[in-house]
Amino acid sequence: MTLLSDIISASAQLHNSNHPPSDEYDRRVRELVEYFRRLQTTKALDSLANDESFLDPLLGATLVKDAMLRLDPSCAVFTSSHLLLVRLCLEAKAYSCALPILNKQICHFPISLGSPPSDPSVLCADHGSGVSFMTEDSRISSKLSYRDYLQYFLYGSMVYMALKEWRNALHFLGIVISTPSTNSVSLIMVEAYKKWVLVSLLEKGKLCPPPSITTPHVAKVYQSLARPYIILAHAFERGDLKRLNAEIDAANGVWCADNNLGLVTQVVGAFFSQTVIKLGKTFAALTIADLSKQVFPSPVCAEVTGSAVSSLIMSRDLNATLVQTKDDAESSMLRFLSIHSLPRLSRELDLQSQLKQEMKLMETLVINLGETNHNLGLSDEYVDSLHKGQVWSGSSEVNPIVGVEAGLEMDEDLMGDMS
Repeated sequence: MTLLSDIISASAQLHNSNHPPSDEYDRRVRELVEYFRRLQTTKALDSLANDESFLDPLLGATLVKDAMLRLDPSCAVFTSSHLLLVRLCLEAKAYSCALPILNKQICHFPISLGSPPSDPSVLCADHGSGVSFMTEDSRISSKLSYRDYLQYFLYGSMVYMALKEWRNALHFLGIVISTPSTNSVSLIMVEAYKKWVLVSLLEKGKLCPPPSITTPHVAKVYQSLARPYIILAHAFERGDLKRLNAEIDAANGVWCADNNLGLVTQVVGAFFSQTVIKLGKTFAALTIADLSKQVFPSPVCAEVTGSAVSSLIMSRDLNATLVQTKDDAESSMLRFLSIHSLPRLSRELDLQSQLKQEMKLMETLVINLGETNHNLGLSDEYVDSLHKGQVWSGSSEVNPIVGVEAGLEMDEDLMGDMS
């Protein structure tokens, strides 16, 4: 444990310092980081890394999350730490730990300054934005590839799936499957589309088309490579439970090979709730007996159906009321309610909450858009366009060209594995 004592001692000396000037504190931080980097090459560190009882994965995820938020509270600049965090949270099953980062809007990648600045920025000083100091030259992030970007949103969607936040999971998956692609489609994108089909059934009760920016040839590739999932979705949409179960049994090996068996099982569980919700768009009211006939291919006990409906109402997945009778459970009446039947105050509060969230999102996007415009105005491409007379009509407009300064390296082997 001598190595561990040295690490703790080195960290404590920095933490317990009496508020030194920013440049002095920055120098000490850089020295400590270099010390830790040198340790990575020693054999002494291997024994600690291989000791599963030494470090909790959960502890590692918490440390990474806290460090990211302290370094850049907005987390608007995508770094290798983003991917590291979601991996740790998935391995430790500490899904909620990733939410403070996943819920942030990513708007930038570390830019390349071309050559190290003569006067590097002091990281511990006050910065208006992480874009100014989270560059490739700062070594805060490892070199990023196209695959890192895709994996982050795929793994992030899996965190949301574990928490049953289907809407957010669908959003992250949409980012992956709509990523621009020319000649080939990444296996990561195909994996994301398979999950997209299942999550869209869980969230929307139907197979959602890919985002509109997805190119037609990519959509065709998805449909051909995810055919069992498409067939499953069609059986779900038709409301045919018998066919749905048959398709699930027939492709059981596919679900297991893709590690999607858990999602498929939840799709079966969601079949009842989604079917009942769809019936509410056709009928104003149904008896429990009629509801059972509409949903299940074989007779089901009225008490079971009534209990399932009650659970949907209490969880607010179903906007309806259930009028139960003591004498005959089958004659109990399910009355569907429209959004307009909700109390006016409740509707207004929900709308107000949504507006606040949208306003906060727009403010974040506007701030980061201004930073992006500024960076583009300083880029080599824009300077070249000025020399070539390719300036836009308005003097305040910039040429939206993104090159290597965007910090995202295209991966040639897009069909590689996800490891």
